[in-house]
Amino acid sequence: MSPTDRRRAELLETLRRLAAEGGREAARALGRLLGRPTRVDEVQLLEGPDPAGVARMAGRPDAELVAIAMELHDPLGGRFVLLLASEEAERISQRLVPDAAAGSLDAVGESALVEMGNIAGSAFVSALARHVQVRLLHGVPSLTRGGARTCLDLLAPGLSGPALGVRFGCPETVGTLLLLPDPARLDGLARALEIP
Repeated sequence: MSPTDRRRAELLETLRRLAAEGGREAARALGRLLGRPTRVDEVQLLEGPDPAGVARMAGRPDAELVAIAMELHDPLGGRFVLLLASEEAERISQRLVPDAAAGSLDAVGESALVEMGNIAGSAFVSALARHVQVRLLHGVPSLTRGGARTCLDLLAPGLSGPALGVRFGCPETVGTLLLLPDPARLDGLARALEIP
C-alpha cells in the first residue's frame, strides 16, 4: 500500500469512528426531542464516487423520503443529511406538532422537521468538532421530498463520495444520518486530524 493509500485508509477509518460518535450524539438528541430512547446501527462506509450506492444507504430505492440537509463548513466541508421515510416523517411531525394536518406534512409540520434536522445536525457536528478541536459550523437546513436519488441530487449536488451512513431508530422510527464530506477538502481534514 502506498503512503497516499495508507493515509486515505486511515482518514476514512477516522471518519467512520467520528460518524459513529456523531450518529450516537444525533440519535440521543432526537430521542430527547421525541421523548423516546434511540438506538443506532453500525456505520456504513462507501469509499468511492457512487451516487447510486449512497442512495441505497437511505433504504429502499423506491421509498418516498423526506430529507433535511445542511452544508458543512471548513475544515470538513460537504453535507449532513437526515433521511426519513415519508410515513415516518408524518408520524414524527404529528408527535412534534399535534395540530398538523393528519396524513400530510403541512408547512408547520415541515418546519418542525427542519428544526429536528437542525438539532440532529448540530449534535452531530459538535461531536466531530470535539475531535477536530476547531469550531465546526453548518449552514441553514433545507428540506425536500422524493426518492433517495432525487433528494440527494437536490441537497448534495455533485456528490462523489466518500459517504458515511448511520441508521437510527426511536425505536420504531427508522431513518438514516448521512455524512458526505467534500472530497476536495480531505487533505485539509487529514491535516486537521493530524494524520501524517
